[in-house]
Amino acid sequence: MSVRFHRTRPTNHYDEDVRPLDAKLVELIAARKTVSNNNPGFPPNADIDMWAQKFGLYETFVHSVFTTLYNEEIHRPRVEPQGFRRVIPVMRLKETDSQVFLVTHLRQYDNASVLYLEIDSKSENQSEPTHRPHVQWNLTIGPEYDCYSTSGSGNSDHFSQQFVVSPCLPDKVENLVFKFKWSSRMPNAEDGSQGQVIL
Repeated sequence: MSVRFHRTRPTNHYDEDVRPLDAKLVELIAARKTVSNNNPGFPPNADIDMWAQKFGLYETFVHSVFTTLYNEEIHRPRVEPQGFRRVIPVMRLKETDSQVFLVTHLRQYDNASVLYLEIDSKSENQSEPTHRPHVQWNLTIGPEYDCYSTSGSGNSDHFSQQFVVSPCLPDKVENLVFKFKWSSRMPNAEDGSQGQVIL
């Protein structure tokens, strides 16, 4: 099974004296996930500033560490679709007050499926962006499926988003529920860029 996972060390230097501390860092990260039930959120800026000052670190550096922890899911090794089989039409639609969501089709591969979501705005005021930048899309189908968003493009009138699902979905998906969630990638965003729709 192919995965997308590339790592490059920024330097070959490593001070062996810090190895026990680095192991402790990883242990604390794992403990943080356990204590919070894998939903720790993001510390207030006041706390970040206080910790940075207390331990002699840059505020922006400490902030970037917590941003990386907040966005852990983007580092998960991902299955790359291989061995194209067929296209399965789905045409499942849901309307809200402001948008129309449509799952158009699946591309079936030996090891995964690619699901295509189209979003159309019902707003007549096209000067107001409906789809903001820095938005994280998530698809949930069930505990047996791993889903991640890939390419997405569009404007205030129309937006397309693709999701890779592994293992491969069945050709008949009538009994499956697709739950889409979107939220800002920026931890401190206050633009209300979040919500969900179930198809």
